Amino acid sequence: MGSDVVTVEMNSTCFELPYGENLLESLLNQGAFVRHGCRAGVCGACRLYDQQNCDSILSCQTSVMSDMSLTTQTPSASSVFTVLSKRTLSDSVVELTLLGPSDESFGDRVSVSFSVEDESVFTDCMALNQAGSPLVVLIQKAVLSALAWQQVLLLTENASINVTLSSGVRKGRLLFEMDVAESPVVVISSSSNGVFESYWRDALVDCSVQYLGCFSLLSNDKPNQPKPSVSLTDDAFIAFLSDALANAGSGVLQIIYHGQKISAKDWEQSLRPLRIRMNQLHFVR
Repeated sequence: MGSDVVTVEMNSTCFELPYGENLLESLLNQGAFVRHGCRAGVCGACRLYDQQNCDSILSCQTSVMSDMSLTTQTPSASSVFTVLSKRTLSDSVVELTLLGPSDESFGDRVSVSFSVEDESVFTDCMALNQAGSPLVVLIQKAVLSALAWQQVLLLTENASINVTLSSGVRKGRLLFEMDVAESPVVVISSSSNGVFESYWRDALVDCSVQYLGCFSLLSNDKPNQPKPSVSLTDDAFIAFLSDALANAGSGVLQIIYHGQKISAKDWEQSLRPLRIRMNQLHFVR
């Protein structure tokens, strides 16, 4: 192997990539399959996991500098957790506080399993607790079958459930990677994620940010569309962002979007008239 070539292993396949080149582009040029989107470090679709350094990387923002061992799959392990408490927030949302071998904190992803008819049904959740505290997650009726939701409603304190945790990756890095400390921040959520508002507020205040509020986007039912669409042109939304910009003063407003189904292109078209750059927007699914 020449000095200008680096060996990168991804999902057990080895690629010889040019030294110093962009990792995502080099892998794609070699025929590797890597999910990607904006190629600007915004959407997070091209995230890979560095098995040697136990870290996640954005391949579109990484240069090929040394041999690497990568995977597209989040390393994980399943453990049994005990329900410390169950709190019903609404007819369709339940908060669970779980005790188990977890070092997850706000923003980390976990999967909670419920047994339904001799099968395990997993639901993906975001950890909402502070570091060092018991795991806190929200279970939403909308993403579960009727039988799985009944299992959630029947849970009692001290019940045991399986939780799949990421392993071999650094935890609690969501807000750190956004680099929003000491910045004015707003949270924009999809209609289904509006219930997370208080958790975002607490987490951001703990990070010493200037929290300027949360806005929940509503889904618009249009006759010619098979599914509801989320609008970024709503007058109330534009007014909210305009007020946030005014309240940010000399600070650079940071926007966290907690949701899906809105492309980076749609966001750019909406934010451009307000002179908000795309590097001020952070996506959280």
